[in-house]
Amino acid sequence: MKMSATTVRRGLYGMFAGGLLGGVASAAMIVPAANAAPDTESCTFSAIASTSSTVSEQTSAYLEANPATDRALTEIAKQPMSEAQIAYRAYFADNPQVETELKAINKPAEDLTAQCNMPVRPTPISEALHGV
Repeated sequence: MKMSATTVRRGLYGMFAGGLLGGVASAAMIVPAANAAPDTESCTFSAIASTSSTVSEQTSAYLEANPATDRALTEIAKQPMSEAQIAYRAYFADNPQVETELKAINKPAEDLTAQCNMPVRPTPISEALHGV
């Protein structure tokens, strides 16, 4: 069975969205005793979901506009996690503009992660950039 890049991407987004919800729920049970009091308006599930949705949509638009990057990152994502992290680092080292642009798209999620003390990784690319 041959799957298109869009099908693979949607499947990966779904996996990471499910992981995000599980991770956020786990973090919500573990993190309440954090030292700094975060802005509770921004650290709600609805705010996290909204930010994740925006980052996901912008990532999708970026990858659709840059098919070579989309293909390369899709192929990397098919590798085992340990190999994929090395391949992502190498890809971004060879393509610093792509890294800069994707980090800018993912900045709201990273900001929310820091502000709320919970991981917010709306896309596989978000997870890959976190390891870079």
